[in-house]
Formats: sequence, C-alpha cells, structure tokens
Amino acid sequence: MNSSDLHILIAEDEPSHALVIRRCLEREYPAACIEVVSSIHGYRDSIATATPTIALVDLNLSDGSAMELFADSAAPFTFPIVIMSSYASKQVAINAVKAGAMELVIKSPELFFSMPQLVEKTIHAWKLRLEENQAPQTPADPHS
Repeated sequence: MNSSDLHILIAEDEPSHALVIRRCLEREYPAACIEVVSSIHGYRDSIATATPTIALVDLNLSDGSAMELFADSAAPFTFPIVIMSSYASKQVAINAVKAGAMELVIKSPELFFSMPQLVEKTIHAWKLRLEENQAPQTPADPHS
C-alpha cells in the first residue's frame, strides 16, 4: 500500500492511546496523512473537510458514542470504520458491525502495535466489499 495515498483518521480522547496508535502507524506509513481528533464533533468536522481512507474510532468519546456516527446519514459510508473500545460486550460488537462498522476491536498494547496490520486488513476487506457490491448480479438458474 502506498502510504502517501493513505489518510487515517483516529478519533480517540485518551491522549496516550492516540499517541501510541499514531506512532505505530507513522512507523509503518511515514508518508501517510494521520489525523487525530478527540471528539465526535472533531470527527464530523474532519470528514466534512476530507474523506479518510479509514477511520479508527473509540467507542466512547467525550461528547458521545461512536454509534451515533452510523445514524448521521442515510447514505452508505465511503470509507471503512473500525470501532475501538477498552471493553465491550459481544452484543455491543454485534451492534457495531450491524450498524456499519467493519469490526469492533478491544484496545490493548498488542492491538496498538499491530495497528498497521489492522489498517491493511480492513482496507483490503473494504475494497473486496465494494467490488462485491458493484459486481453485476446474475439471476439464479431455476433449472440448477
């Protein structure tokens, strides 16, 4: 992946988490645009200015829940969103994916250090999803 084409938006209100995530991503993607915001408001302002390649969003930010982002628009998202949480139930994870998140991940030192791989995997899965949605649908053969 060409890191100069990569725009990663991190919405994280815990400064130490945001710093570690940013540093891990900068190490792997030195030419990427990596933007950090600390609130839902900051997230909305950021995506109104430029569409990110991927967004990594803490489930609970100081001014609301990341789940609100999925109710913002009836239009489908044009970029993948990964929800991060320090703890979340299986039901919260299911609800996040049903709402439109690519996945919900539990924050840990291991996750932070594997963030570049998560970004790669998510962008790849997003591209596959887009290709599947754009592929012409062929009607099922009633004789097979």
